[in-house]
Amino acid sequence: MKNVAIGVMSILLIIVSGCQMRGLSGNEVMASMLEANQTAISYYMETDYQGNDGDPFTMKEWRMADGKFRTEMYEGEKLVYVSLYSDIGHVLLDYEEEQLITYDSPETASYLTQTPRESMMQMLEAMHDHYDIKMKEEAKLLDREVFILKLSSKQSDNDEMELWIDKENWVLLKTDFVFEEEWMTSEAAAFDINPKMEESLFIIDDTIDFEPVSLNDLVTNEVIDLEEAKVRADFDILIPSEEYHFHEATTYPRPEDEMGVTLTYSDADGRHLFSYEVFKRDEPLAAVFGNEEEITVRESPGLLIWDHSLKMVAWQEDGVQYSFYPENDLVTKEKALQIVAGLR
Repeated sequence: MKNVAIGVMSILLIIVSGCQMRGLSGNEVMASMLEANQTAISYYMETDYQGNDGDPFTMKEWRMADGKFRTEMYEGEKLVYVSLYSDIGHVLLDYEEEQLITYDSPETASYLTQTPRESMMQMLEAMHDHYDIKMKEEAKLLDREVFILKLSSKQSDNDEMELWIDKENWVLLKTDFVFEEEWMTSEAAAFDINPKMEESLFIIDDTIDFEPVSLNDLVTNEVIDLEEAKVRADFDILIPSEEYHFHEATTYPRPEDEMGVTLTYSDADGRHLFSYEVFKRDEPLAAVFGNEEEITVRESPGLLIWDHSLKMVAWQEDGVQYSFYPENDLVTKEKALQIVAGLR
């Protein structure tokens, strides 16, 4: 469950492209959006999470109008993570590993300084191609007026969620998520606007003596050449036709000390055209986004996503999973499938 929440937060942090609201039903939603507080607000929120995967946990969040924030994650009474964002940058305190993890990303800073309305609009825009978004009803939560949006997958009969959104500020107060056999719900147990916050909340406690670690050190992808990639991989790697020129290969760690490889190819002019990821996988290929189209790839079952947010062709062959991604608009869906069919 903890990993699910961290994954969700990570996805929200990388949704940073511009957007406009579209496709929502209900005049109440549009009116609320137009009337919502356009400025950033300060608030404290405490949210309880539970689901089918693991034990329940609690998130406590302090957010300032100037973008500073502190988030604490608890498993029962045990503090597990603290995430801080302030003038010093973005820092994560891992109390289980006793590490102080630092990372600096302009995209992260851009997202974190958005108003609740801006970030919610951005999230809904990113979901629009994959879900039908409709106004369900209005309700109250913690004495706050909210409207409930229902999101239903355009590809799956068992992939839907409900979002309970504060009408005044567009802060997300509750979620109900169901995907196949998985489910997760979160609900604010406390929500206080413009509370008094001490600056010490956004400063690392001097008594904490954790190992300083850079995120780049934790996620190290080594760049190697093609022959080295073939040697290090304990499986055969399919290669495209000579029409495409090898650019680089990167390796990354996978569970149980296994290794994954990503290969990038260019055209004769040096333009990056596509990359594909390869790694050993015993489990059957499974849809994870909810909008995959089932197709046949190289005489094997495969999955295809091709929209403005993600383009991917995935399949398995001889115990190895391949995930192909275009890196250039020159690679259309038809061209991608042609390149994949020509791998040898």
